[in-house]
Amino acid sequence: MRNSKPLYIFDLDGTLAIIDHRRHWVEKVRPSANDWRSFHQDCVFDKPNQNVIRTMEALRANGAEIWIFSGRSNEVRNETEQWLIENTRFEREELHTALTMRDQGDFTEDDNLKAKWLSGMLEVDRNRLVAVFDDRDRVVQMWREAGISCFQVAQGKF
Repeated sequence: MRNSKPLYIFDLDGTLAIIDHRRHWVEKVRPSANDWRSFHQDCVFDKPNQNVIRTMEALRANGAEIWIFSGRSNEVRNETEQWLIENTRFEREELHTALTMRDQGDFTEDDNLKAKWLSGMLEVDRNRLVAVFDDRDRVVQMWREAGISCFQVAQGKF
């Protein structure tokens, strides 16, 4: 049976999670691989963005399916799943399919990475995609240029 639930995609860093405490790792002109590793590892200290999480949970409660597209390295997948379990109503089993993360060592720009994930979506899933929630200007622009409504939850000129 085909899934006909409305689908929404949420970004994680800067959208569901407040990450101001760890931005310093990557605000350099050319962050190193170790800087990115430290940036991702500090995710355990993120604060939940309650307003965005409440919006996501309201959509879920009304029958929508939620996917999370995160530019975080899957090197911190366990920590990320634990954070989501503690700060949302996701169960670990759901996150195996709902959470998409970048491969370890992949430094593709996040707008290009998410465009790749979008192009890899099944047509049935793309057709039921209602909107995306993200914070970064260039990622928001990518979604909109692809014809998808995108709610920008914070300033994202970085």
